[in-house]
Amino acid sequence: MTHPITIDSAGRIVLPSAVRRQLNLSAGSRLRLDVVSQRIELTPEPDDNAEDSMLMVSGGRTVLRPTGKPSDAAAAVRSDRDALGRRATRRGA
Repeated sequence: MTHPITIDSAGRIVLPSAVRRQLNLSAGSRLRLDVVSQRIELTPEPDDNAEDSMLMVSGGRTVLRPTGKPSDAAAAVRSDRDALGRRATRRGA
């Protein structure tokens, strides 16, 4: 996906809203900037205040948090399923 952007007189850029939504970025999100072979790479940094869980619920769907690190999706789903089962058991008990 390519999005042309412009640098303003203060050196700022605006990330298109579609990119911000895709990467779950909001005001205050931190990015790491690297220059690699005459290219600029921006990488979202993990939110230190985020829950330790890899999962978040969005629109009734469970999705992996964007961390930029490899993850085991099957283990994450099992963990989420187990947590939901424990909550249901506590409610029923």
